[in-house]
Amino acid sequence: MPHLKKCIFVDDLLAVTLLSCLGAVFVLISPFNETFLRIPIALSLFFFVPGYAFISALFPGNKEISGIERFTLSVGFSLILTVFDGFIISVLPWGYRPAPIVISILGITAFFSILALFTRKLKDESEQFSFSLKEFIKSIRSDEIDEIDEDHDGSEEIHAAIENRRFHRSKSKVKAKGLKYQSGMEIGKEARAGARKRPLPPEIEKALIIALVGSIIISSAMLGYAKMTREKETFTMLYLLGPDGKAEGYPNESLINVPISVTVGLENHELQSVNYILQMKTDGEVIKELNIPLEDGEVWQKDLTYTRHKLKSDRSKLEFALFKEELGYFPYRSVHLYIENNNTFSHLEDEKYTDASALPKITNGEMESSTGWSFTSNNEYIAGSYVNGSGVNSSFAYGISNSYNGSFSDFTVEFGEIYQNIKCKEDTMAVLSAYVTDNFNSSQGAESQLKYVTVNGETVWSDGISEAEGWQHLEVPIALQAGENNLTLGLKQSTGEIIPVEVFWDSVSLKPLSDLSSYVSDSNTVETVPPNSSVLELPAYTDNKTFTVSWNGTDDASGIAYYSIDSSTDGINWETWISKTADNSSTFTGKHNQTYYFRSKAVDRAGNEEPEHLVPDTQTKVYTGAPKVVLDITPNPCKTATTFNVTYPVPLQAVVCLVTREGFEPESSELTSPDGVNWTGNYIVRNGNHFYVEAICTDIFGNTVSAFDEILVDSSIPDFEIEITPKTIDTGDLKIKVTPSTALKSKPSVSVSANEKVNVTYLSYSDGAYFYEARIKFEINEGDHKVSVTGNDLGSEKVEGNATFVVDHSG
Repeated sequence: MPHLKKCIFVDDLLAVTLLSCLGAVFVLISPFNETFLRIPIALSLFFFVPGYAFISALFPGNKEISGIERFTLSVGFSLILTVFDGFIISVLPWGYRPAPIVISILGITAFFSILALFTRKLKDESEQFSFSLKEFIKSIRSDEIDEIDEDHDGSEEIHAAIENRRFHRSKSKVKAKGLKYQSGMEIGKEARAGARKRPLPPEIEKALIIALVGSIIISSAMLGYAKMTREKETFTMLYLLGPDGKAEGYPNESLINVPISVTVGLENHELQSVNYILQMKTDGEVIKELNIPLEDGEVWQKDLTYTRHKLKSDRSKLEFALFKEELGYFPYRSVHLYIENNNTFSHLEDEKYTDASALPKITNGEMESSTGWSFTSNNEYIAGSYVNGSGVNSSFAYGISNSYNGSFSDFTVEFGEIYQNIKCKEDTMAVLSAYVTDNFNSSQGAESQLKYVTVNGETVWSDGISEAEGWQHLEVPIALQAGENNLTLGLKQSTGEIIPVEVFWDSVSLKPLSDLSSYVSDSNTVETVPPNSSVLELPAYTDNKTFTVSWNGTDDASGIAYYSIDSSTDGINWETWISKTADNSSTFTGKHNQTYYFRSKAVDRAGNEEPEHLVPDTQTKVYTGAPKVVLDITPNPCKTATTFNVTYPVPLQAVVCLVTREGFEPESSELTSPDGVNWTGNYIVRNGNHFYVEAICTDIFGNTVSAFDEILVDSSIPDFEIEITPKTIDTGDLKIKVTPSTALKSKPSVSVSANEKVNVTYLSYSDGAYFYEARIKFEINEGDHKVSVTGNDLGSEKVEGNATFVVDHSG
């Protein structure tokens, strides 16, 4: 077989789909619809592309129709489909306009292209139709050759001559190559038989002709009907123009108190005079309304301005709604822009926005007197009064209380409010600052009551009363007009379950815009919870005059702005050491043998101040001199036991007393302490009369220091030394001082012998002595009386002593 060259085929279905997409781009989208390519691409879109897709779906094979037939049918059916599509579009709501027509043609093309893809898949790959430009041209030439062959079928002489010449040339070439020869006549017949496409069956060809003629007749009839019955179109044009009079460059950002303008155009093509009503809206709220009467063909244009005077989040919808003759629920025409709300105030540099003295003053904003505010209510259950102890700083606040408990079934709105008029010299803006709280603590009736603020009748802030929120700090940017402005604070109730509640208002003032908190929330509230802070714990003692003091704090919302640190030398009288610092530590320099106390105070970024700490956060004592140990041995001399008392100016880690008898190894006695400064320990004498004592002290810094003393033992001294004052008494208090000669387990017991019981009271212990007091009454007989003392030494041995005094009632 001879080798056939491969042809490069084009995916025809993808090509027509892309061509239809290009048609949509060049017809609808600027600036493509202004180029010279718009016309040829639009023509191909309407007069070829949809018909080609339809024929591809109808004839998926490559032997059903020829290329020229496929092209002709594509053009014809494109006209038919376009006409039918235009007729259907004209009766739909979208109307006979470029966009609906182009998009519908694009949809028809895509539908038949997908359908053709599936119908081709039903055939063998060799029988599927694929478009090739070379094959298309060959198909046209093949048709021409077939026509020539048919015209010359009777001229046998010419065919014979031609075949004879072909025969001799082919024969000589074949013989020269040694190949098998076949006559030229036979080759030509086979080639023509293979190249010529099989003709369509007569019934299909007849059906196509009938369909084509019928479509042309129907299309002509539809065009004629449309021409005869067409009424002149009536419509109204509503449009927006940018700054240059073009449909571009529209405003897209709104700053507070900065006007933005847009040109609104209106054209009347209603074939009659129309009274239009144009509403300018922001987020559904009508801010301007115009009545515009226009004659037929008349054009109206005007620059309309919108100025935003309050905070708004996200973006706003600036809408222009047009009505004919009268207002209705749905506008006749509507156009809109989306405007991003920029809530910064940096562009407002006029002095009236930054100078607090330029703003009007609110009378009695602190609620400390009974002037300035007027109360009104439309319900007998809602009352108002100044309440002491209910303010932000426990001072006065104005309370609006509701005592009604029940439900409202009708659609009335009950309220109680305070108000006053504020005078302004000119239009301006300010920040309304106020504090409000309520005592509501129930989940019932939460949506039926709310607290609110209005300025000139417009609600600038409101919040439902639903839980115990504590004090809320409001910061609301408001617009004030030249002349009088009405400021109202109130409590409102609507349909639903009503619970008794009281709302308190306090600290109402106007601030310049420049003072608006950076941490105001979307609900125009600033956090009121103060931060917490503390100076970190210091050691009880330090051996360095210069030491580091550290502090920290927490704030759950805006964060801590700065700290102030106070110091004191007595914990009572304070002075500021560091003011308004964002640091968390600093170096402090003190004096020797001085105790220092510290406390902190934090302020968050929302301006909330932490309350003053009533007690110090921490303290430390500076001790840099040579420490002196005080060793006291009591009693000394002793009889059987004694007590060691060691005092040190700074806390000690441990104290050990070494007791040494001459000629013997030292004995150790560990002392104990409740505070690290005062240490106590006991020692029992077993043998010997003379001992040396060394108290070894280790402080918290690791330093070791010692103190020395001696113990003398005298077994001949009495167990107790008893002093009685006075020695002679009539009636009254008898003072008794008991000094043991040995260390005791506990205080000794003291009794007085007499004819009547004498009450003896223990007073105190100091310097190794116990102090008592006995009450001598007149009933006690005159004469000598004995004071007896009994105790136990450290070895549990009983020790005793006594002394006498005289009762004399003669004086």
